[in-house]
Amino acid sequence: MKLNSFFIIICFLTLLVFGAGAFLWKFAEVPAPRFYQLKDTNSSSEFTYKEAGTWFEKVAMFTKKDYILPTNLMLIEIDGSSKFVKGGRYFELLLDKCDFYSIFCINRVTKEFGVDSTVMKKGDESLIYLNTDNKNIAQNIVLNLKKYNIHSRIKED
Repeated sequence: MKLNSFFIIICFLTLLVFGAGAFLWKFAEVPAPRFYQLKDTNSSSEFTYKEAGTWFEKVAMFTKKDYILPTNLMLIEIDGSSKFVKGGRYFELLLDKCDFYSIFCINRVTKEFGVDSTVMKKGDESLIYLNTDNKNIAQNIVLNLKKYNIHSRIKED
């Protein structure tokens, strides 16, 4: 009985090895290599630098793509019609800790009160100005910032 079961196991393993070998042999068959010929490099899509003079004229002649690469986008608009009036009153908002969360909350609260705010980077610190003549509104902004756990005070400039 032991000899029969040993013989059956050996036959099964032999069939398994030959089956796997046949599968690998079929899988490993590679067709003959195909050689491709290069296309002519003098095509009509080549950019001629003689048409444009400066680099931005060359960029303007590029065709528009259907896609946009993922980048950090920063739009800066300078139109000269600043809402800050010279000689007008404004308040500086002094923060204990100025981070992205604080700036987000400040922008949100100032929009709720209809007050324009400006954030200026000066060295390592950020200066935040509130464009309002009303000290009560500035105080209310400070009180609302405490709801977001942002401790601040105002200084009149």
